[in-house]
Amino acid sequence: MKRIHPFLLFIIISIPLFLWAKLQILPTFDDWCTLSSPNTDTDYLQYFTRYGNVWRPFDALMGYIVGLNYRLFPTLNHIVIFIGHIACTYLVYSLTSTVNFNRLSKAIATTFFYISPCVLGTVLACDSLNQVYSQFWGLLAIWFYLHFQNKWKYILWIICVFMAALSKENGITWAVVPPIFAFSFNIIDKQKIYKHLLFGISIAITYFIIRMLIPKVDIFNPDYETFNVLKNIKGLVIWIGYTWFSADYISIVHEPSRNLPLFFGTLFLSLPFIYILFIRKSKSIYSKKTFIGVIICAIISISPNLLISLTIMNAYASLGMFAILVGFIINHHQETKTISIVFSLYLLSAIIVGIHHWKSAYESSLIGKEMAQSAIEQTKTPVNKVYCIIIEDDDPKFSSFCEIPSNAFGWGIAAKYETGYQWPKEINDTTIERTTSKHIIYKIAHNALSNNYDCVWIVDKKNIKVIK
Repeated sequence: MKRIHPFLLFIIISIPLFLWAKLQILPTFDDWCTLSSPNTDTDYLQYFTRYGNVWRPFDALMGYIVGLNYRLFPTLNHIVIFIGHIACTYLVYSLTSTVNFNRLSKAIATTFFYISPCVLGTVLACDSLNQVYSQFWGLLAIWFYLHFQNKWKYILWIICVFMAALSKENGITWAVVPPIFAFSFNIIDKQKIYKHLLFGISIAITYFIIRMLIPKVDIFNPDYETFNVLKNIKGLVIWIGYTWFSADYISIVHEPSRNLPLFFGTLFLSLPFIYILFIRKSKSIYSKKTFIGVIICAIISISPNLLISLTIMNAYASLGMFAILVGFIINHHQETKTISIVFSLYLLSAIIVGIHHWKSAYESSLIGKEMAQSAIEQTKTPVNKVYCIIIEDDDPKFSSFCEIPSNAFGWGIAAKYETGYQWPKEINDTTIERTTSKHIIYKIAHNALSNNYDCVWIVDKKNIKVIK
């Protein structure tokens, strides 16, 4: 029996701790209102169709399941997401074995995928079921493509692409990634790649035709309706930064948490590994067909997000391909001892970054729970309709890790969760500027009460004031 590489042993040993830490995080912001959050709507079937600009029946199914028993949320979401991440990690290992990487290359590629800061926006969230399984089905599509040679290659490829796309729209890119990946590693020739790319494009066209025929519920989403160049540039920086550099970005981007020694300390721990990957190695490797092909696969897999909206969670979409690229580069290195040392430093940095991001996300989520309990205690008796006045918070936030209190509160939805979705039945909200006078705030509150709202919750940062 072959001895397990220490880096892979680290993954196995850390899995229970990683899962335990994930299960501690409560919902915040989008977690409260996405399709995978508890759905108690009697007309639940509409969420399985095109809901606004998305068609994600697996998210809708999760929302329906946790809607049957709210106590399953967010624990079940966390477990399913974590299982998906582990499955993706295994597929990265399996694919590196399929293309005959050496022992060290396979171990580092797999560990890089498992622990990279790029996974944090996905793995630490409650609503990232779509992101994880879009990647899973995409990697599985490549695996089937490489391991089957008869009609099952095409059948399983089609199934995986549709499953990826129905998990999240960018999953449709896996219709063309498998043949490019195979061609990059000289598994197929030019004749086959042209033929299979046409087949992949036909899969994508079929998906879009079916998608257009599916009924649609009109929901406005600014991320899909508007184009912002500065936002896209910011997304590009996030993508590159979180993918390649293990640095504690919270410590430099989020002003209240600013800790320059921690940021530069984690950055410098990861730089030797990046130096070995992209600078020290002979430039001849960068002109190799495999190197270029895998980068093309990575760019294709994330291209929809680059065009629309790219957050830390979305950066996960290309991580599988980049992890395999890391393995490919290391597979051409002879200095195995040096590589093991510098990757160990990178791993140490990634662990520090992960712990800090987890701690921040955990603390942010607790704020939402505390605010919800405060609102319920002050309201005292169950009410049907609540109007939530949110005084604009001028404190900065950072992704889902450092949320402002009103977002952690979920505009009041966190309170519905605390009552088992029994009350209030309806919550509407408005956000007003911090400079708004108290006279105007109370006027808005009394107008709401005169319009059949049972009470008003005034949200001022962490503080809740109830007017009945």
